[in-house]
Amino acid sequence: MRLLVHVIDARNLPVINANGLSDPYAKLQLGRQRAKTKVIRKSLNPAWDEEFAFRVGDLKEELLVCLLDEDKYFSDDFLGQVKVPLSAVLDADHRSLGTQWYQLQPKSKKSKIRDCGEIRLTISLSQSYPEDTMTLAHWASDDLASSSDKSTELKKGSSLPNIPIESSTSQSGRDELETAKEDKSNVGSSFVNRLYQYFSANPKDEEASLPPLFKHDRSLDILEETASTSSQISDKQDSESSVNMSFDELLKAFESRHEGNEMPANLSGGVLVDQVYAVAPSDLNTLLFSPSSDFLRSLADMQGTTGLDIQQWRLENDGAVLKRVVSYTKAATKLVKAVKATEDMTYLKADGDRYAVLADVSTPEVPFGNTFRVEILTCLMPGPELNSSRLVVSWRLNFVQSTMMKGMIENGAKQGLKDNFNQFSELLAQNVRPVDAKDTTANNQSLSSVQPERESDWKLAFRIFGNFTVVSSFFAFIYVFSHIILASPSIIQGLEFPGLDLPDSAGEVVVCGVLVLQGQRVLNMIARFIQAKRQRGSDHGVKAKGDGWLLTVALIDGTNLAATKSSGYSDPYVVFTCNGKTKTSSIKFHTLEPQWNEIFEFDAMEDPPSVMEINVYDFDGPFDEVASLGHVEVNFLRYSISELADIWIPLKGKLAQACQTKLHLRIFLNNSRGTEIVKNYLDRMEKEVGRKIAVRSPHTNLEFQKIFSLPPEEFLINDFTCHLKRKMLTQGRLFLSPRIIGFYTNLFGHKTKFFFLWEDIEEIQLVPATLSSMGSPSLLITLRKGRGMDARHGAKQLDEEGRLKFHLQSFVSFNAAHNSRLCFAEQ
Repeated sequence: MRLLVHVIDARNLPVINANGLSDPYAKLQLGRQRAKTKVIRKSLNPAWDEEFAFRVGDLKEELLVCLLDEDKYFSDDFLGQVKVPLSAVLDADHRSLGTQWYQLQPKSKKSKIRDCGEIRLTISLSQSYPEDTMTLAHWASDDLASSSDKSTELKKGSSLPNIPIESSTSQSGRDELETAKEDKSNVGSSFVNRLYQYFSANPKDEEASLPPLFKHDRSLDILEETASTSSQISDKQDSESSVNMSFDELLKAFESRHEGNEMPANLSGGVLVDQVYAVAPSDLNTLLFSPSSDFLRSLADMQGTTGLDIQQWRLENDGAVLKRVVSYTKAATKLVKAVKATEDMTYLKADGDRYAVLADVSTPEVPFGNTFRVEILTCLMPGPELNSSRLVVSWRLNFVQSTMMKGMIENGAKQGLKDNFNQFSELLAQNVRPVDAKDTTANNQSLSSVQPERESDWKLAFRIFGNFTVVSSFFAFIYVFSHIILASPSIIQGLEFPGLDLPDSAGEVVVCGVLVLQGQRVLNMIARFIQAKRQRGSDHGVKAKGDGWLLTVALIDGTNLAATKSSGYSDPYVVFTCNGKTKTSSIKFHTLEPQWNEIFEFDAMEDPPSVMEINVYDFDGPFDEVASLGHVEVNFLRYSISELADIWIPLKGKLAQACQTKLHLRIFLNNSRGTEIVKNYLDRMEKEVGRKIAVRSPHTNLEFQKIFSLPPEEFLINDFTCHLKRKMLTQGRLFLSPRIIGFYTNLFGHKTKFFFLWEDIEEIQLVPATLSSMGSPSLLITLRKGRGMDARHGAKQLDEEGRLKFHLQSFVSFNAAHNSRLCFAEQ
């Protein structure tokens, strides 16, 4: 006897996915036989139109139809179910319930979703089928060897072997149905079947002697074994081919199979990290997950993790899955000993701008470790500004077994993950600069709001020529020109000759002198107008070129500038100089409170800049020497990013300090090369000096930055133990980085620290060992005149030329001093 089920469609299914739709499919089960329909994508009213056939062995059984929402990355979500007893089908007319809608029920009464929708089915019992009908129906697989759903399901479209169907049923079978219909309480498996099940010695003989209704079709087993073998061969081939592919090639191959997939939602346990970084998502993905990245190893060193084993990424299922396995031994804590952990990492999305990686973490050695698994979802997406990315890490706990310690496990896992990802964030901040999303938005808004005042040529001409000198010169020119027209030619006398008319009195000499001076001043004003027109916003809006460190300066305004002209005003303009490159602002005429609102972008620099010089000048024509209204030096190592984003800087100089002149600036420094800052710098230095430079640990770099309050991009190259020679020897450590030399000591709570820039150094001398230096060599570092005054308290002396000199001696050996001198030479 066969049970025929026609799954037609469903309607009004509950919403499960974030997009307001579902990916539903139906799963059918009768006894230990199972089958399922195809998946209908993004629909709440799916239509399947599929038929299934089940062997009937026990008329007490129920047909269970479950609707599920497919989830490629997590377990499928339950939508609803309906149960139909075979006895109801047997009692119906013509042993068929016909086509009708069935209300889907929730899995339990406590379920939040009450209205699960409806499904339309056609259910009937039959003992014989026309041959063409059976070719359209799917046969349900027998789940005799395993209770796993996915290993025994047969999907539509499979090439099933021809299954022999008995066109007629024996008279005993008809009698059995009639008896069952009269007394359903005595319905069950046939007595012959039970005898064969209990007493048959040979399973093959048992199957051969059974009626056709209960014969097991070996062709289904052959089909499953063939599919399993081919799947294993395919996975093996995928793994072998992916070994020879680079990380970028693996991502592209994975992306080609998952175009259009949406980013997964955050996991239910909560968010561990939500931070914006000044780096492109692809570069951040490479830093976190590329096999060539040292980030995981550095994180293991910071956390005390040992036995780190990182396997290669590999493609599986014909490129549908990209995964790898990471195993390690976590460091012991006060409560838990050192335990082994395994992370199964799987890419869920990778399209060049958005990435999602799911890590399934198992720790079976911790208390109750076999009862749960931790899932960690890492999502990378574009940030609010260009070349920035947002990193979101969420988690959840999956219990595979019930336990009374569930609450304790959740609290312990939450605290452990929080501590681990705090260290994760600290290490990541050393490689890429974190950016506050609010600050980023504010920075973009602040730059977009900086718009220079557009001054017309007529307004500029009025500013320059609208004064008494021009007006008086104009009337003097009209007066003299009128006199020339009205006056008759003078008689040649004295030393005059034709073509040369000399003044005949002292009054004429004075008048000629005044006219010449007036003419000179007017010519100077014309020249100023021409140059001012050329220089108006000369560098504003010129975009930076190249790839590297990009410096952007927004000049807003100035206040309390010194007056250098007799009119009581000045004509100020500003010159910015950084790493030998110069940017010049426009000239603001006749003002002590100039408003510029101009943006300047410096071309990309190979190394991060240390200082930027700012000079404010008073414009007095192209032929006169400019007068300085003040100057200042911005040290990028002494200001934080947030301070430079909006700062009023007081100017130095006699006039500026007397008037308390200030400039209003907004300064932004970004790196467009991604996360390989340290590696690129060391590679370049190794090629220049021909020596290997070791990379310091992240923990050491972090402590170095904390000591001198340095930005995250500054990293330690080397450090030495030495003595600082002043009035007395002070033992401490000398630190070398790409931009600074620093000294630090802490003797009985008395701290001495200072640093100066490499570009401040004029000369480095290696002093041979003497008796006064106790037989040890020393270094003498001389700074340029007026430089490094912030480190004056560490200098041995200030010479007559105003240069600071630092004595560093008592290196452990001559080689140590020589090595430190070589390190200096590398810079």
